[in-house]
Amino acid sequence: MAYASKKEEESGLSSYYNNKTTIIQEARVFNESPISPRKCRALLTRIVYLLYIGESLSSQEATTLFFGTTKLFQHKDSALRQMVYLAIKELATTAEDVIMVTSSIMKDMQPNSEVIYRPNAIRALCRIIDPSMAQGVERFFKAAIVDRTPSISSAALVSSYHLYPDAKDVVKRWVNEAQEAVNAKSSPSFFGGSSAGYLNFGSSGASNSGYQPIPSTSYIAQYHALGLLYLIRKQDRMAVTKMIQQLGGGKSGAGTTLKNPMALCMLIRYAAKAVDEDPNVQRQMLDLLDGWLRHKSDMVNLEAARAMCEMKSVPPAQLSKAISVLQMFLSSPKPVLKFAATRTLASLALIQPSSVATCNVDLENLIADSNRSVATYAITTLLKTGNEASVDRLMKQITGFMSEISDEFKVIIVDAIRSLCLKFPTKHVSMLSFLAGVLRDEGGYDFKRAVVEAMFDMIKYIADCKEQALSHLCEFIEDCEFTKLSVRILHLLGMEGPGSPQPTKYIRFIYNRVVLENATVRAAAVSSLAKFGVNAIDVGLRRSIGVLLNRCLDDVDDEVRDRAAMYLKVMKERPLADVYIKEESVFSLAALESKLVAYISDPVAASQPFDTTSIPKVSRAQLAAESVRQSTLDTVAMPVARTDPTPPPPTAADTQSAYVQQLAEVPELAEYGPVINSSAKSAQLTESETEYQVTCVKHIFKEHIVFQFNVTNTLPDTILEQVSVIMQPQADCGLTEDFIIPVPTLTSSPSSGIVYVSFSRDNPEEYATGSFQCTLKFVSKELDPSTGEPEDEGYEDEYQLEDVELAAGGDYIIPSYASFSSEWDRLRTGASSTETFSLTAMESIKAACDSIIEILNMEPLGGTETPTSPSVHTLQLSGLVSGVRCRMTYAKGEGVTLELGVRAEQEKACALVVSAVSG
Repeated sequence: MAYASKKEEESGLSSYYNNKTTIIQEARVFNESPISPRKCRALLTRIVYLLYIGESLSSQEATTLFFGTTKLFQHKDSALRQMVYLAIKELATTAEDVIMVTSSIMKDMQPNSEVIYRPNAIRALCRIIDPSMAQGVERFFKAAIVDRTPSISSAALVSSYHLYPDAKDVVKRWVNEAQEAVNAKSSPSFFGGSSAGYLNFGSSGASNSGYQPIPSTSYIAQYHALGLLYLIRKQDRMAVTKMIQQLGGGKSGAGTTLKNPMALCMLIRYAAKAVDEDPNVQRQMLDLLDGWLRHKSDMVNLEAARAMCEMKSVPPAQLSKAISVLQMFLSSPKPVLKFAATRTLASLALIQPSSVATCNVDLENLIADSNRSVATYAITTLLKTGNEASVDRLMKQITGFMSEISDEFKVIIVDAIRSLCLKFPTKHVSMLSFLAGVLRDEGGYDFKRAVVEAMFDMIKYIADCKEQALSHLCEFIEDCEFTKLSVRILHLLGMEGPGSPQPTKYIRFIYNRVVLENATVRAAAVSSLAKFGVNAIDVGLRRSIGVLLNRCLDDVDDEVRDRAAMYLKVMKERPLADVYIKEESVFSLAALESKLVAYISDPVAASQPFDTTSIPKVSRAQLAAESVRQSTLDTVAMPVARTDPTPPPPTAADTQSAYVQQLAEVPELAEYGPVINSSAKSAQLTESETEYQVTCVKHIFKEHIVFQFNVTNTLPDTILEQVSVIMQPQADCGLTEDFIIPVPTLTSSPSSGIVYVSFSRDNPEEYATGSFQCTLKFVSKELDPSTGEPEDEGYEDEYQLEDVELAAGGDYIIPSYASFSSEWDRLRTGASSTETFSLTAMESIKAACDSIIEILNMEPLGGTETPTSPSVHTLQLSGLVSGVRCRMTYAKGEGVTLELGVRAEQEKACALVVSAVSG
């Protein structure tokens, strides 16, 4: 879309000339007699320009202009008629009653109408007609699609493409014509041989007799026809594969009927997509791509090479051919080919750096290329494929042109250096010096953030550079203009500074922020100072921090004063410091959100204080892992994905939150109160090959237990009615059945029907356990193939399911992170239990750890899930009901001997954990 330049906007004449009110007033020229083609063309141009720059017309204004424009059909001037169609096409979306002009347009669409504006008429008709009228114009479109003139054929194909979403059934019948357009031989162009000049400007209608098509060699209609063919067939995977193979031209690619390079490029993309959807066709598609690598068009060569580089599991022999083609383009005199080749190699180097290493010599020659974008991608590729010996040389070459490239490419360079530093930690000195240097240069927020995050990663993973990196960051915040970066750096200083050999050297930089910065940074600096005060071993340092925090009590900002007051109180009382500063656990955000939603939705619960004891906690490392950032290099250097990216699997807290929302929509369960726990994983109760798929999820309430059965019908010609699950519990399991909520009707749709079975807990204080025999009951009805309606009468049937276990561990215990030593000491005065077990079937301590974690469904703490000794180990676990310490020894031939220590606030919780292991 074009926009007016600043100079044009400042011109009063231009603003008046292209003013909406002025144009509407001047539309009187459409009513003049005789019609002046030149004046009307000029006004139509201004109308179209007005719409292109974003000016909006009311429905009444658009309708007035639309029907004023249609009066110009009386004149036969070709150039005027083309402008009329262009204006009609743009106004049709806003104006009313546009369908009235259909007959005038269809006169110009007649197959025997040899006029230059026939393609324009086809495009305009596509915007005018109602989808229900598509069948009425089918004959015209079919004739136009196979027309010998490329402009007419292309207009019909593109219009068909736009009609397809609203008139699928009609457009699908044009597949034979589209196939014929794809296979078309050389055809004439729409450029006429008339002596009246280009497009007959200034001529009269009588001059149209000179219309003489001349041959065209662009074959653009093939491109449009291929797009329409794929749109019609894309739901049929076999048809798409067959189309690709027919048009591919065999292994050499020489037999293809496609002459247009853009059509071949599109066919290559369809081939790559077919491989993504069905890996079984990869070999055939790779043979086609291999042939297209030798096509005479550079565009086709590049597209084929890029498709092979992006494809998964390509054999090395064929991948090397694609890399050879890209390597040839690296020495091309055309900048666009060099840029495309280096960008594709940079993407491939993320996955297979060793394969790209063969191009390193050519890539090094591009470092000094006049096109800085090409040089940037060459550098980043070399950084990913180079070895340790070449790092220093590359760093010197990079430093030279950092000031000549844009921030976007600077970010790519910085992220490549970050990856290389983590790959070769011994080279951190030169890379850290480079990052510190560019941090002092001019640049925007994204660039500075990339440098700071690179330093953060170096501090985290390379211990030797921590002191130097922290010093560079301290110098950076002295004149940092970005508040977000200052706050993040101050937080890092508070986390890493107190444990450094000389913590006092960072305090000056932090306190300077309290004096010189805005309120947000000052508040972050106060929090950072408090961490030094709490974690300092030196009493004198703690006293000095107290003096600095006392000065902050006079700050003009409320947040700064409140933080200072709180931290002064915390520093005087050690237990508070352990909770508010040293605490490594935080609430699971998804679980906290679901509990808060349930709390404010329940009027009875909202009258009581919000209880946080039932909310599981996670470590700060787990929270950071859930919200881990994607490397900027991965997003900028990688090409646009052809398919939607696979979403990350939901966390346990996300699953719990989804179940809470689902249960809230069941009226029968509204009085049960909040859900205490739901199964983290659904239990499969049928084989994957059976006609009925059933899974079970257990929901624990304070006084009830609800079993949720997700039932899927895989039989397309059968419908199930009154679907329910009959559960037979063991005797004395402590549960009484309340009711069953069946599924009224279950078709073969992919979505599942949900059956709920509710039980009351006879004693809510007890942890009821047991096994349930389950039977799926339903009424089966066959579907009439002609009408799709079910039969009037069906037959009752039942299907035996696997037993459902209500276990002591995974169903009642919610994993929650905690500081084990402080939590174990806190529960010292509560209930405790110690039991010894002989686990003779366990072949190692690691296997015993995995089994215990799975049975108890508790959170392992401090990395104890990974044993450091093959013979002796202590596993520490935490959940909302208790803390567990498992001491174990292993002897070959005797298995693992386990001493299980449990501490909890209630005796029944201890018994629950012990019974889970012993059962």
